[in-house]
Amino acid sequence: MRRPRLAPPGRIPASEKSPAQKAASQRGHLIRFYGDLGEAAFLHKATSLGFMVARPWRNIYGYDFIVEGGHNLLRLQVKTTSSISDGSYRVCVRRTTRTSTLAYNESEVDFIAVYIIPEDTWYILPVREVVNHQALRFRPKGHRRPGPYDHYREAWHLLREPDGLVFG
Repeated sequence: MRRPRLAPPGRIPASEKSPAQKAASQRGHLIRFYGDLGEAAFLHKATSLGFMVARPWRNIYGYDFIVEGGHNLLRLQVKTTSSISDGSYRVCVRRTTRTSTLAYNESEVDFIAVYIIPEDTWYILPVREVVNHQALRFRPKGHRRPGPYDHYREAWHLLREPDGLVFG
């Protein structure tokens, strides 16, 4: 029987992860967990409001759900956050490719649905609000100053409008 080879001093054997690698792995699992939680919450909320919701087969698309809104089929990407920093919730609104991170554009998705877990609050944003952005900040409910996206809080009606963008 062969003896296992020892790694040179100061090096971590390939079979073990460094503390930084373990922390990154745990962060990745937590991010995926919150993403899954947000998608399940979206499915529950949207169907309870009477929307027909479909999930594309495979994860190769730039959106998570297809929603029948009025006479249109809309592509929705769900983003989720649970932590507050500097008095607001930060949500990444970008997609990752093998080589870079990119902001969403209007040819990929119609709406971004942002779920703030601690407040159980949804923002339904037309994609035009996130084009050229990689992160957005949302103020908590009851903040003394209105946030830039407050008019999209619980704006589920936008998914029912003929063009999705009628304000009234």
